[in-house]
Order: sequence, then C-alpha cells, then structure tokens
Amino acid sequence: MHDSHPTSAPRPSADRSTPPFSGLVVLAALVVAAAGLKTASSIVGPVFLVLTLAITVHPLRTWMRKHRVPALAATVVALLAVYVVLLVVLGSVVWCLVRLTTALLDYGPQLAQLLTAALDRAAELGLSRAMLENAVSSLQLSNFAGVAQQVLNGLTSGLSLLALMLATVAFVVVDGSGFAERLDALRGFRPRVADAFTDFASSVRRYWVVTTIFGLAVAVLDVVGLEIIGVPLAFTWGLLAFVTNYIPNVGFLLGLVPPTLIALLENGPGSAVAVLVVYIVLNVVIQGLVQPRFTGDAVGLTGTVAFLSLIVWAFLLGALGALLAVPATLFVKLLLVDHTRDGRWVGTLISSTVPHPPPGRTPVNDS
Repeated sequence: MHDSHPTSAPRPSADRSTPPFSGLVVLAALVVAAAGLKTASSIVGPVFLVLTLAITVHPLRTWMRKHRVPALAATVVALLAVYVVLLVVLGSVVWCLVRLTTALLDYGPQLAQLLTAALDRAAELGLSRAMLENAVSSLQLSNFAGVAQQVLNGLTSGLSLLALMLATVAFVVVDGSGFAERLDALRGFRPRVADAFTDFASSVRRYWVVTTIFGLAVAVLDVVGLEIIGVPLAFTWGLLAFVTNYIPNVGFLLGLVPPTLIALLENGPGSAVAVLVVYIVLNVVIQGLVQPRFTGDAVGLTGTVAFLSLIVWAFLLGALGALLAVPATLFVKLLLVDHTRDGRWVGTLISSTVPHPPPGRTPVNDS
C-alpha cells in the first residue's frame, strides 16, 4: 500500500520561480524608457551633465559653510565653479575644432603630395592607379575640414541650449543648499532610494575628480612629447587629449588622430610614428594600467560595461552621451541594481568587484 502523501520534491528556489513574463515587462519598460531618452536627448543630456557637475562642486559649498562663509557667497562660488568647468570643457572642444579646421586647410598641398606619392607606390606594387584615384577622390581634404566645420557649426548654433544649461546650473546650485534635508526626509519614505542617490553623488564625484586628474597628467605629458618631436599646435592637441580622456575607451583614438596627421604632413612618416609611439605608451601605462584601477574603485564598473555603455549612451544622447556614458550607467546601476532586492544579481555581472549574496542566503547550485 502506497503512502497517500508522496515525498515532496525540492522546491525551486525563489530565483528560479520568477515568471518569464516579468522579464519581458522589464525589457519592454527599458525599450520605452530608451525611446523617450532618445527623443528628449537634447534636453536630458545637458541637464544630466549640469546635475553631475553641481553634485561634484557641492562639497566646496559645504566646506565654505562650515568655515562660516555666508550662504550667498558660498552659493555664488559654487555656481561660478560649475560655470568655469562648463566653459573649460565646451570651450576646449570649440577651440580644438577651430584649430583643426584651420590646420587641415593650411596643409592642403602637403596632403595632395602625400596622396600622389602613395598612389605611385601602390602602382609599383601592381594595383590599378585609376581604381585608387577613384577611391581617394572621396577623401579630399575639404571633406575632412567640412566634417570638422559641421561639428563646429552644430556647437556654435546651440547657444540657446547653452543658455538653458547655464540657467539650469543656477537653479540646481541654489536648490542644492537644501538637498541634504530633502534627502533625510526621503530616507524616511524610501531608504533604498535615498541610499542610491547618496552613493551616486559620492561615486560620480570621485569619477569626475579621478578622470580630470589623469586627463591633466596625460595632456601635460602629451604636450611635452609633441614639443620634443616638433609637432605644430602641441598645446592644442594636449587640450584635445584632456577633453577626450572623459570618453571611455575610444577617447584615446579621438585625441590621437589629429596630431598624428599633422605630424605626418609637417615632418613626414618618422614624426608621425614618433607621435604614435608616445601616445600609445602613455595610453597603455596611464590610461590602460593605472587609471582603470582608480576609476574602477570610483564607479564599480568593469571595462567591458564601460565600453558598452559608451555605445548605448552615444546612441541615446548623441555626442554628449559619450561624455556621460560612465556617470549615466552609474546612475542606472545604483538606482536599479545595487539598491533593489530583485536587481542585485545583475551586479555580479557588471560590477568591478563581485558582490556577495545577502546574509542568510546561499548560492544555488545549477548542476
């Protein structure tokens, strides 16, 4: 006679019992949110940049208030600090594009001579000169200068957006004086959300500071190397290296191409190779080995996630998304992953250090 109560089988863990439908709902929500961000990218990107910069300079205001500086004076100093950062970054981009456009136009004859020599060499190797000339015809110098000029026009035509950013800075910095009190009130209603905002402020502040320090170091060394090699406009290319350092992974390449091209046109292949060697060595040592250790500790993201975030945010927010790739990913990670019960497992895949399971919970053996 069999027992009427069969032996109960092991129940699946809570992690396995989540219905697939909930995952589809989350995916659909992400798609809708991404579409909304892309539609409003011209507003979301600049405003988010302003918010992160205001968060970064907020300790300056706090420090001044602790030393009994009047609240109005402390607010004005913090406001001016954000304005200076914006003007330095945006002004550096405009300055580099202007100098690059002018330099490309000035080196027209040298580029034509270089292309002719390259065609002759290719013909000696048995390649069809007519085919090569047709391919090179689309690479006229005016096209390169035209691309830079279009980017420059896009920047200079955004004066209304710049005015919006400057006005947003004023409101954010002024309201930031009472943010600590609001955060304490929020912690009474949603402690996890309050903790996420606190961690984001701390992490994004460290990220901007670490990236700026290493960007300055790379820029100074680049300028020294370019001056020794004899590349024109060395300060301009150093400034470009400083700005592109904020773009993860591919920023190095963006800062490398202009000085290499100018060195090739001015002094020949030897000078261009020297620029490549200097930039690659500095990138491998500083940006490839040293900086990621400090940046990883600051933001808690793996190198792969940082690179993928560049692609995603550049697609959603445009050129500004490349600059904001790491801060934006950090915001999403802290708000939706690190401080939510159902999202913590994602942190094991994207965090620079592997997080441990919550106390009292053992890993599930999938075998």
